[in-house]
Amino acid sequence: MTAQRLFIPLNPCQALVRRLSVINLENFRRQYARRRWKMSIRIVSLCNHLTRMMRRGQEQQQQQQDQRSCDSDNEEETRKTRLQTRKRSNTS
Repeated sequence: MTAQRLFIPLNPCQALVRRLSVINLENFRRQYARRRWKMSIRIVSLCNHLTRMMRRGQEQQQQQQDQRSCDSDNEEETRKTRLQTRKRSNTS
């Protein structure tokens, strides 16, 4: 028997089974491609979502820092540093 003869259906029933299996294989390929496409879309949307979350977090931190940087806050910091330097200079 040659390899070519193995692929030739012997009766109509085998021919029908072969046609159905080819159709099933084509459906499987389409479904597999669709599944991969959906997975890639999900990954891209997840990356976009995470990027947006990171930006929101950075914006919130920036707003908190902006709210903290008042003139009165700066005065308190300079008072603290002055007091600390005075204490250190007295211990000589």
